[in-house]
Amino acid sequence: MHLLTFLTNLLFPILSFASPALLSFTPRATLTQVTSFGLNPASLRMYIYVPDHLATTPAVVVSLHGASGNAQQQFQSTPYARLAEEYGFVVVYPESTQGAWDATSAKSQLHEGGGASQSIANMAKYVLNTYKGDSGRVFNTMAGAYPDVFKSAIIYSAGSSGNIRSMFPGYTGTYPAIQLYLGSDDTIIGSASFNTTLAAWASVLDYDSTPDQVQNNTPVDDWTTYVLGSKLEGIWAEGVGHPVAVQGDEDMEWWGFTL
Repeated sequence: MHLLTFLTNLLFPILSFASPALLSFTPRATLTQVTSFGLNPASLRMYIYVPDHLATTPAVVVSLHGASGNAQQQFQSTPYARLAEEYGFVVVYPESTQGAWDATSAKSQLHEGGGASQSIANMAKYVLNTYKGDSGRVFNTMAGAYPDVFKSAIIYSAGSSGNIRSMFPGYTGTYPAIQLYLGSDDTIIGSASFNTTLAAWASVLDYDSTPDQVQNNTPVDDWTTYVLGSKLEGIWAEGVGHPVAVQGDEDMEWWGFTL
């Protein structure tokens, strides 16, 4: 499963992870492992890329590797490190020691449920605290369980269905903006996931599941973008299998960097 995301937080505890003296030695412009970032129930590894040209209050991009990949592979195969130098954000590359993510497990689909989503949310909180990050600009895919942390998400070749509100019982805040990419020839996730995932997010965002706009040949020839509202889009990649390649420039636009 190829997951990616860019997420944000409104309310989270101020945590003490490292002293200012230690922070001055954090390498820039290189992939670096962070071994202590808070509670890590899924025993994930955390790697980050801090650009040379770091913004004063940087955004945070969380980029998840595919089922058979790792953080180094994700770092090398996606454009986020290069884009981080241009826009000044920090990139987090979580790594699953088991390969595939437990994104669909009961633990990860519940807020503070003890799954990978909790470990990844704590990585985002660590970066926000350590680098004085912009808590309104954090991006990832496990946004259903942590809408208080992740405020915008791009989902590449993955899906969800069912009642997203049940992932965080009692939550009354806003839900993230969602952009979904899925290939028409994806036999791993399955083409039916495109409609079910959009319908699930339309429900929590109070949108009708019928698109307001259909944009042909967008953002790539033969691809189609379905706009269900200002915070929800689905991109159908005709003739593409699993996974859909990362569209870095389009991601920057969705996340507001190019506005």
